[in-house]
Amino acid sequence: MDEDLLAVDYCIDCGKCYDVCHISKVTDNKYTPKSKIMLLQKLLDGDELEEEEINDVYLSTRCGACDDVCPMNVPITNIIQREREILAQQGKEPARTTQICRNIIEAGSPGRKDASTRNSWVTDELKLDDTSDVAYMAGCWIAFAHQDIASSTIKILNAGGITPRTIPEEKCCGLFLIDNGHHEEAKEHARTYVEYLEGLGIKKVIASCPGCYTVLKEEYPKLFREPEFEVIYSLSLFEQLIDEGKLSPKRLDKTVSVRDACAIMEMSDIPRKLLSSMGVEVREMFDRKTACCGGPGGVKPNFPEISSKVAMLTIEQFKDTPDGTVSYCPFCYHHLENVCQEKDVEIKMQDITQLLLKSIL
Repeated sequence: MDEDLLAVDYCIDCGKCYDVCHISKVTDNKYTPKSKIMLLQKLLDGDELEEEEINDVYLSTRCGACDDVCPMNVPITNIIQREREILAQQGKEPARTTQICRNIIEAGSPGRKDASTRNSWVTDELKLDDTSDVAYMAGCWIAFAHQDIASSTIKILNAGGITPRTIPEEKCCGLFLIDNGHHEEAKEHARTYVEYLEGLGIKKVIASCPGCYTVLKEEYPKLFREPEFEVIYSLSLFEQLIDEGKLSPKRLDKTVSVRDACAIMEMSDIPRKLLSSMGVEVREMFDRKTACCGGPGGVKPNFPEISSKVAMLTIEQFKDTPDGTVSYCPFCYHHLENVCQEKDVEIKMQDITQLLLKSIL
């Protein structure tokens, strides 16, 4: 029997996945993790899904909260990925998903941005070295939407004695391809990007974006092979530089909430250690559990109203923290900022890198 179908049969309908899925919460359990995986049999039988069923499959950010709580270890997000792969092969995926995948493959970014402006955040005040074997990968959301995170990162690295290089032809990591079951395209994307980076003589890649970090470190070895370069998460490196005494943060005496990044919840101690080193107290919003912003996986472009409702679950808690919210995921930052503008809600939010820079200046 098909392993995924066998896993679906293990579902005991305990409802734990309903409780943690934010899309379930904002749709009164109309679209649940269980309802999604129950469509696999129909797809494998070659039956056509109705429009609402297709919507159900794509109403998932693949944040992994459901996987974390399933007592039967059903690989829910993997099954959703497989269902999307089948729908893509059938030509049934949402048109916006098809377009974004094409943008990544053809233009190197989800929004088909002008590639020549990707490194436009670089200024003369930043110390960069084109001959360095340490590269900085900003990622799409930083490069095109929040360039101050990139410049703050380089300033912190410079202060810690590191002079990296930029990637001349940096491109999207391809997470959207992976999330949406474009497996063959993702494999080719991984191969060409890894070979390009290796061809530059790069030995270390520092990534600010949790998604980029996870894809390069964990997904590329599965899609292609283990890269010859090391992948380092920027916050991990900041923590190391502080431990080594190369960075000395000053106390800021603030109280903030933290907008966690689903992709690296297992590393969520790191931003809190950084904040502690700055004398910043943390008030938890979701008890350190995975709580997606509602944007990834194609939910934001395909289902903007539902995506915004999920974002509001976080935004509604902003008011409870005196000194605002700190993010360490640029996509969360971008999405929440957009929703606040859309809803005319004032926010006090910043990336942790910007806060750390203030502390070491």
